Parts: sequence; C-alpha cells; structure tokens
Amino acid sequence: MAHWSDYFEIPSDTENGIFLPEKTPTILIVDNNEESRAETKLIIENLGYKALTADSGRTCIELINSEPFDLLLLDIQMPGENGLEVLNYIRKNQITIPVIVISGSNDLEQAIFSLKLGAYQYLIKPVKGDRIESTVKNALREFELRRKIRLYSEAITQMPLGVVITNKDGIIEYVNPAFTALTGYTESEAKGQNTSILKSGKQSHDYYQNFWSTINAGHIWQGEFINRKKNGELYTEYSIVSPITGSNKLIAHFIAIKQDLTERKREQQALAESEQSFQELADLLPQPVFEVDLNRHISFGNKAGLELFGYSKDVLEHGFDCLRLFSPEEHSRVRESINLVFQGSSADNHEYNAVKSDGTNFPILLYTALIIRNDKPIGIRGIGLDITERIRTEETLRELNQTLEERVKERTHELEFTHQQMALQEKLASIGQLSAGLAHEINNPINFVRINFATLREDITDMRSLLQEYRSMFRALEDGRPTEVEFQKVKSMEKELDVDMLLNNLPELFAESERGFERVSTIIKSMRNFSFQHAIDERVRFDINKGIRDTLIITRNEYRYYAKVETILEEIPPVPCNPEQINQVFLNLIINSAHAIASQNRENRGHITIRTSFDKDSVYCTIADDGPGMPPETMRRIFEPFFTTKEPGQGTGLGLSISYDIIARKHGGMLTVSCPPEGGTVFTIRLPQKIKKEVTAP
Repeated sequence: MAHWSDYFEIPSDTENGIFLPEKTPTILIVDNNEESRAETKLIIENLGYKALTADSGRTCIELINSEPFDLLLLDIQMPGENGLEVLNYIRKNQITIPVIVISGSNDLEQAIFSLKLGAYQYLIKPVKGDRIESTVKNALREFELRRKIRLYSEAITQMPLGVVITNKDGIIEYVNPAFTALTGYTESEAKGQNTSILKSGKQSHDYYQNFWSTINAGHIWQGEFINRKKNGELYTEYSIVSPITGSNKLIAHFIAIKQDLTERKREQQALAESEQSFQELADLLPQPVFEVDLNRHISFGNKAGLELFGYSKDVLEHGFDCLRLFSPEEHSRVRESINLVFQGSSADNHEYNAVKSDGTNFPILLYTALIIRNDKPIGIRGIGLDITERIRTEETLRELNQTLEERVKERTHELEFTHQQMALQEKLASIGQLSAGLAHEINNPINFVRINFATLREDITDMRSLLQEYRSMFRALEDGRPTEVEFQKVKSMEKELDVDMLLNNLPELFAESERGFERVSTIIKSMRNFSFQHAIDERVRFDINKGIRDTLIITRNEYRYYAKVETILEEIPPVPCNPEQINQVFLNLIINSAHAIASQNRENRGHITIRTSFDKDSVYCTIADDGPGMPPETMRRIFEPFFTTKEPGQGTGLGLSISYDIIARKHGGMLTVSCPPEGGTVFTIRLPQKIKKEVTAP
C-alpha cells in the first residue's frame, strides 16, 4: 500500500544534520559486570554522548519510566530480569527507543529472538570501540529518521487541507482524510482514478490546458477550481499544485493542496449584500456615521451626519476635507489623531469642537476605527455624537459626585474595617472550636509517654535491685567466701524479673516515647505556623502544601472520626499571598467537608481528597469530599454572607463568604464550588503566581 512518504526522496546524508537529534544523545548502558559497564561508558563518553548506567534489568526498567534517554545498550545475561525480559517489557509497552543488545553468548537463536523482540542490533562481547561507534550512530540516525517520518506522516494525515498525490498522468495514488471529507470520495474510491472525476464542466478547456502546461513545465500552479463532489454537489476550491521530481530530476508525481472556498464565496456574496444593507441601515441611525479616505476626504456620510452639519450629499463627490467640520484651533489635533489611527493607535481624547456649515460651534464625541482591506488601511470609519447636553449634565453631576465620593470613601473604610473584624472573629471562633480537639491530640501522646515512663521507672528499679545482688556476689568472690548462695539468689532474681524480656522491651519503650514527643512537637509547630501573623496587606512567598499539612494537623480531631483524608500534593512553586489568610481558607473548607460527611451519620468514614497542581500562571488546590453534596439553589448562595444550612447556633454563615473574599478580592484568585453527578462537593482554589508589590519571605 502506497504511503505519501513513498513519493519523496528522503536524504541519507548524515553530515547535514537533518535527521540527527538536536541535542546531545543520552545512552543508557545496562550491564551487571562493573568492569564491562565502566569500559562501555568510557567509549560512549569519548564519542561525545552522555551516558547513564544500570547494573540490572530491574534498574533499567525503572530508568525507562523515569529518565529520558535516546538509546539503550543492553546486556542479555543478568540476574533477576534479564535482557530479553527488558526487551519484552519495551515491546509490550510500545516504548520507541532503539536497543542494541551486547551479549557474551554467540547463541544464534538468542540473537534471532532478540531481534524479533525489537532489538536494533545484536553484538557479541568483546565489542571494539569502532564497532560500538558505528552501530550507535546508525541506530540513532535510523530511529531519528523514523521519528521524523512518523511526524511528517501525522502532519499530512491531520492537515485540515485536502492533500492528493497523483502520478504524472493525473492518476490518484494518495489522498489524506481532509480530501475525502472535502470530496466525499473514500480513499479506496479515489485511488486509481483520474483527477477528472472532480471536474464539473464549469471551467473551460483553455483553463485546464493552462493548468497542465504550467505543472508539466515544472512550475507551481495556484488557482481556483469549481469541482463536483461524489454526491454531485458543486464546490469551489483553492488549489496549489506542485511537481515532484525523482532522482533523475524528471517529474514523477504531482502533489496538490486543496482548500474549500465554497463558504468564503458565499460570504463574499453576503458581504456585497451587507454593504447595501449598511448604507440603508446607516441612514436610519440618528447619529452621524462617516468614512474618511487616506487623503482625509469624507467618502461616506449618512443622512443624520449631513443634516447635523448642514451639508448636502453632493459636496462629498468633490473631495470634502474633513478638517472643514472642526474649528481652526482643533485642526492640528485632528490631523494628529488621524495619523495615530492610521498607525494603529488611538487618540487620548475623542472630544472635539465641531463647526456647522453656518459657523455654529458645538462639542462632538467621535469613535473611530481603521478600515482594512487586504491587510492595508484604506481609511477611517467612525460615528459622532453631539454631546452638548451631556456636557451640561456633567457639570452638574461633577459637583454632586465630589460630595458623594467623599462619603463613599468614608463608608468603604468603615466596611473594610468591619469586614476585617468579622474575618478575625471567624478565625478566632474556628480556633476556639478546634481547641478541645487540639488539647486531645496533645494529651494522647503525653499520656502515652507518661505510661511509658512509669514502666521504665519500674524496670530501672528492678534492674537496680538485680545490680545490687551482682555486686554482693562479686564482693564474696573478692573476699574468697563461698558464693553459692549469692549465685542462686541472682539466678532466682533474673528469672523472677524476666531480665531478657525486660532488656528487649527497653528500646521499644524509648522509641515509642520518642514518637510521642515528635507528635507533640509536630502539633505545636503547626499551631505556631498557623497562629503567626503577617500584616493584613502583606504578601510573602508561601508553600501552600505546607499550609495544607499544618491545617490538617490542626483540624485532625474534626475529621478523624468521620473521614479519611488523602493528599495528592504536587511539588508546586510558592505563591505570593498572606499565609494566615490562606490557611484560614483551608481551615474553613476542610471543616466544612468534615461536617458535611458527619451530617450523614454514616456507618463508615467518608473520604476527603486534597490535591494541588500548577501551570505557568497559577497554583491550584481542590478539596473534594464524598458527602451529601448540595442542591443548585444552595450552590448559588453558598458564598453569601450569613447563609448557612446548619442548625441555628451551629454555624455563623461567614466561613465560606470570608474564604471567597480572601481568595477572590484580596489575592486576585478564584474560589469555585461544584457537585459532581456521582455525589459529594468539590471546592477549587486558584491563586495567581504573580501579583504587584510582593515581599519575599526570609
């Protein structure tokens, strides 16, 4: 089956660098023999490549899944996963990297089996450096060539324009999916047919004769065809046809790129009708509409504009300079504004002092835009408004606004202060709600440590008694007295105290106590981080993953009995924010999810999933639970102040409102809520990575 790439001569020259990797290739060397691995690594690095090494098949597979490289030098005989198993893994997972097998065995069947599994080459140890060099270069070159061919193939196949390749007689040999979509002919229906199957008879014989003369002369032809689809429907296409020459420099094929112009033609017809409609519509408008050409002459004016200025339509036919519509002191500014518009900019002020044909002055407001044809400006189109009445009204309003602005400023300051106090009170209420749980969290490990220390005290007392008996026995030995009684007493005490078990338990008691201290230290550290205060408008670089972890420690007693918490936290960049305010949002959302799950009185614990991620502009955090969700009406009001679905006395209705204000208004981010069809609630936080006047935390 012919492929588009069969019609092109692919250069095999390796010096021009077309098919070589654009970066220094990295080669993975896998050999359990350290000396052989080091020797091969030296050869590879001397050839100018980067080298990675692995001493087993298992390590090789791990590197395949974690490290980018361009070629694999693979030993066959290795303990654990051998080279054949690695080859099979690569083939099974459709991993496209060239593999050169290097083996100490000259087993022909093994070599053939390796090649069947996809190995590029099978080399037998010892392998000389020049042999490795040539094989590596050939493998890299061939696989780069294959990669580029795949790329070109996908480009042609996915191209939105129709592509057809014919032989020199116009017999179709290849079409891409866009061609079949354009013409209605499937690939099998089109192949083997002459391109004349598309002819509609709308073009003359001379038109086609000129077309064939051009491309047969080795030139590129561009133009339009009115063709016929398989279903008989006519369509217009813009086609670019280019000859393809073979190695003998003679034309062997033609390639055509086709674009459907049918819709564009319809649009052009519609445009002509639209221009007529524009003229009629413009005359219906009560405001002046005008067009000015490159010479500043008014080329079009509607009825309202002519009547406002007191001119007839006849004056526009003799080159009417638009400057005549403005008072003399405005002429320089009007000229400057026109030049700015033609340069793609706009004037700072669109208000001018206009003049009527009888010499009457009046203020006018102009809105203008460039008229572009074929990517070139040909004039300016605009609309004018007589703003005489507006200016009178503005003078009156200006005085009223000055007083109103002062009052609004005062009221805004009062509201901001009140909002800050509400946010602080909500945070204090949340911390007060958590205090009992935090005390419980700290008390548990402390009690555990206290019990361990009581046990240790008893054990040490027993050990001291046993030590005293040992000393008595040693003194009898030193004095030459019989030691049988002391010896039996020591043995009896060891048995009674079960010394071996006591000694075995001591390390575990210390380790458990140490874990208890660490738990208390972690809780206290999180409390300290959570309670630290920056200035309310201060922004520092903050790792929100750390904030999530601290908040989870603080709120553990709120969710531990109702939900399992799963964190999927990517390694994300720190964002400029107020850490305490962001932590307050995490606190509100986590407690909200825990309470939602608790309200269901489930037999089993629910699930809360916290994820973080980022892109080039923002950092994201989602907090999802499998609780009862919420109806659409609740979702619409969830961020309203004082709105709550909890029983009276169990919620202020400010937590989510304050959270939204912190994210959206104070940090320029977004806080959204959704309820998936499968149930539960998902809160999504987006924080921008850049803000103005940020401060970097020490």
